[in-house]
Amino acid sequence: MIRKQLPQGFRDEFGALAQKKEQVSRYLLTGFHKRGYTKISTPLMEYKDVFDGYVLDSQQGVYEFVDTATGNLVLRPDLTLPIARFLSTTKVKMPKKFYYLGDVLALNQEHRGNANQVTQAGVELVGYSSIKAEIECMLIISRVNRELLGGRLYLELSDARFAESIAEALGLTADEKNALFNALFYKNLPVYDTLIQQYEGNALYPFLECWPRLFGSVEEIQGELARIILPMTAQRIVDNVFNLAQTVESISGQQVRIDFSSKAPQDYYTGITFRGYVDGVASYIVSGGRYDQLLANFQEQPECAVGMAFDIDVLTAVADIDESQYDKALVYFEQEQWQAARELLESNDEYSVAMADSLEDARKLAKQEGVQLMIVSAEGVKVDA
Repeated sequence: MIRKQLPQGFRDEFGALAQKKEQVSRYLLTGFHKRGYTKISTPLMEYKDVFDGYVLDSQQGVYEFVDTATGNLVLRPDLTLPIARFLSTTKVKMPKKFYYLGDVLALNQEHRGNANQVTQAGVELVGYSSIKAEIECMLIISRVNRELLGGRLYLELSDARFAESIAEALGLTADEKNALFNALFYKNLPVYDTLIQQYEGNALYPFLECWPRLFGSVEEIQGELARIILPMTAQRIVDNVFNLAQTVESISGQQVRIDFSSKAPQDYYTGITFRGYVDGVASYIVSGGRYDQLLANFQEQPECAVGMAFDIDVLTAVADIDESQYDKALVYFEQEQWQAARELLESNDEYSVAMADSLEDARKLAKQEGVQLMIVSAEGVKVDA
């Protein structure tokens, strides 16, 4: 018997939701194209080792297949690394700006309620070392915030190097670092408090005490760190994040927050990271950052890069978009009026054929669809009363 239900974590999209998602996708892609980005599409399936630099959630897995002729294949859980793979096998001249739309798939544990298939639209700015690449991304986010979200989005900034700089200053072993980071990033505060007790005599202990609280507005984080002396490397990172936050606020009016207590979106990030979210929504709408080792797994000379991806499903759920209203109508005609009906249909894109063999059935269709019925006869065209 054919199964009529979908696998766990998948869903059909239909009607108003599918239409709204298409509008959101079209809005983003049109914007990327107008800003001079080049479209790129990569296959849904790749070799597994393409994603060696990608870290899934601890309760996720990949859809993996064994091809005895070519090796292990997976359905892509990420769209950045396939672009890196593409760049390593072509001679595309850098720098270059790309944009994409596609689905990513990750196998979530049952009963978590997460989707296994997510649509993303994003950009990759490859070969740009300037901080202006990050600012470009944030200006795009700010525009999406104004035009689709009514200014409700918060932009959250951090830097993937910050936590590593603290671990280096403390002289942590790999195991000590992993234990401390896991407790911090997953907010297991009892374990975290226990772990930092051994550093009570260290100059960084006051910082370790406040580290889990280092998320909030620029002013709040500056206040938390005002009386704390950080290692020079960490302080430079903090100052850079503050400066970027103030720049983005001043040039775009975007609400910006800081988070030095959370994990970077991926291990391949090497600098500024950012996420965008709306209060009351659990998932991030957009995330990205700098990953200057983008091509490190694919060729000897990596390219500096900044990229970001919008979660189209989350953005669709919260976007303020009114479905375009057209003067839709069905056109009913007898065979001898075909020429007049064709002219009417070709001059009105929102009109379509009333696929009924009688006027009575055409009226039923128009009522069912909630549209007008246009009747073409020898006397001309009239709107059915």
